Amino acid sequence: MRTILTLLTYCTILSTSVLAQKLEVTYQEVVKVNPDEFKSSINFSSNGKSSSIPKDVYDNMIKDMQEPKDFLLTVFDNETTYKKIEKIDNQQHSGGMRISISFGDSGSGLYKNLSSKEYYKSVKLMDKSYTIKDQLKDYKWQLSRETKKILGFDVRKATSIVDSTTTATAWYTPNIPVKDGPGMYDGLPGLILEVEIKNTKNKGIESNIMRAIEVKEMPNLKPLEKPKDKNIISDNEYKTLMEKQMERFKQMRSEGIDKKD
Repeated sequence: MRTILTLLTYCTILSTSVLAQKLEVTYQEVVKVNPDEFKSSINFSSNGKSSSIPKDVYDNMIKDMQEPKDFLLTVFDNETTYKKIEKIDNQQHSGGMRISISFGDSGSGLYKNLSSKEYYKSVKLMDKSYTIKDQLKDYKWQLSRETKKILGFDVRKATSIVDSTTTATAWYTPNIPVKDGPGMYDGLPGLILEVEIKNTKNKGIESNIMRAIEVKEMPNLKPLEKPKDKNIISDNEYKTLMEKQMERFKQMRSEGIDKKD
């Protein structure tokens, strides 16, 4: 009898989820690192000479990179936000060096309007805040018949070639008719509960996986707020600013070395 009641309760949750458009979904992001390959891709130098990384510092770098990170996707009808869940870190790190790599692509906050296909993303560059305002990417997903279960939901597989170096494998559930998912990934006929990203440019980074660990209905959820229209730029303009900043760093580094020589 208890088994039948449990099954009926679960079926009720699934049926109401079909209609639910007010949700909170917690994702956990895990980066898979090949330590040896990653170490060989790092090039540290001082005064023009290569220098090795102390083992304890390198070990902490790898540990920090592989530490799971949590993100929260909030859904209110056709609007969503995606933000990192900050955690208190009381650990000591040797050498004062810490690297945190994330493909969640949320910046300080990501807002999407799934109806207008627009997104706003808060970012920082050289201590200056910007708001990227642009159109959502069309991932041209290839749907598959392959299925599995995540958090009790039946999910289906879809793949996308994002660009010449990046591929994404997503698992989505038609039981939750929200065409969104973690980070910038969206556009499938159901909520994306897991996405694995592989990028051949990131040497030593085998893959990045964002997987849902909790789905909650939020009937009393308040309307979402998009980032403020301050220092609005497009995604291409932001990339141009990033490239210019990298060139400045290289120039400053080169000039510093020449002066010391």
